[in-house]
Amino acid sequence: MSDVRPLPHEFLDWQVKLRLHTMEESHGAPHAGVAPLLTVTAPHGDLGVSSHAIICGLLPREDLLEQKTKEFRALYEEGIAEGARTVYDRGIDYLKGYYRDAGDFDRSTITTLLPKDLPVVHALRARGACALTFYVFDLAERGEIGRFRCLHMDGAAEVLEGGPVYDNVWWHNTLFHGAADDHVVIQFRHAQTHDTRFGRYEPVAD
Repeated sequence: MSDVRPLPHEFLDWQVKLRLHTMEESHGAPHAGVAPLLTVTAPHGDLGVSSHAIICGLLPREDLLEQKTKEFRALYEEGIAEGARTVYDRGIDYLKGYYRDAGDFDRSTITTLLPKDLPVVHALRARGACALTFYVFDLAERGEIGRFRCLHMDGAAEVLEGGPVYDNVWWHNTLFHGAADDHVVIQFRHAQTHDTRFGRYEPVAD
């Protein structure tokens, strides 16, 4: 994809801080800010589009990717004999140190793990162009983490069934949800972002 552009710095910084906040305050329970709506043009269907709510992930920088994957895998394999809860708790403790610096993450990529037979996955295989909509509707919250946000991101997604990115996302997910058979990793490459609060459509700078 030739028009890949960095994610807006403010967005990536928010995502890292938001994830640290959920590790520290809610033991990893996801916040609405990490659950965008994925929409892609569908090759078939009356509506012409396929949509699916996802939990999105951040990918380590390329030079950190292999090492972080090894650490995720080791946490699982060294703890699973003590039970899934032990693995989960150790994973949360690990992520409290992992989500510290936005500079440690790939500035152009968002990921997710989905069952391979979902309609939205079939649609992405046919046409990778898609959008992510982040919608955090809390008008009372004034803190940086929870404040009101509506962001529309355009880009292109690739369906991965193997490789370094797949391995990283798969082992990260396995820490908290166990082995995900018959799943694929979606790697979304960012092209542009617009702020859509209250009907506006304003570009957000990188």
